[in-house]
Amino acid sequence: MERSISCGVLVLDPAGRLLLCHASDSRYWDIPKGIREGQEQGAQAAVREAFEECGLRLLPAQLREIGLLPYRRGKDLWLFAVLVRHFEAKSCVCSSFYTDRHGRRRPEVDGFRWAAFEQLPQLCAPSLVAVLTQALSLVGIHGQLLYEVGPVDAAPGSPPGPCAIDLAQGRVQPLIQE
Repeated sequence: MERSISCGVLVLDPAGRLLLCHASDSRYWDIPKGIREGQEQGAQAAVREAFEECGLRLLPAQLREIGLLPYRRGKDLWLFAVLVRHFEAKSCVCSSFYTDRHGRRRPEVDGFRWAAFEQLPQLCAPSLVAVLTQALSLVGIHGQLLYEVGPVDAAPGSPPGPCAIDLAQGRVQPLIQE
C-alpha cells in the first residue's frame, strides 16, 4: 500500500509557542498541513496550506525542513518549521472549505490559538502529539530558529506573491541534519 504524504508547517513564535488551528467538526487542534497538489514541492505545499488554513504569508525559502516522519496508518508527515514575529491568533482566517455530511459548506479550520508545548497532549490528536512530543524536540527546533535564523513577518493578510511557490527565489535549508 502506498503511503500518502501530508506537508505541514510548525509555526512558532519567539515565546516558544506553536500556532494551532481547530479542525472544524473535530475535537482536536492541528497544525496547518495538507496533501501536495500537482507537482508541488513539500515546502510549497506547506506554504500553501499555511495560507489557505490560516492566512499566513510565508515563502518556501523561509521554512526549514524538519523531515519526513511516520504519522498515521498509511500517511507520513513532511514537516517544516518557521519562527514568526508574534501576532494575534484571532487574526488568522481560513479560506479553504469543504461540504459536511449535511451538505453545508464549512471552513476547514474554525479557530486559532497559540499553545505552549506542554499543552499539546490536551489539545491535539494522539498521532500528532506523538510526532510533536516524541519524534521531535520542539524546544530544540525553537532554539535553533530563534538563535540561528530569527523571526520573520507572516501575519495573516494579503496573499503571497508568485515567488511564494517559486523555490528558485531561495533554497529550503534542512534544520536537522541526518
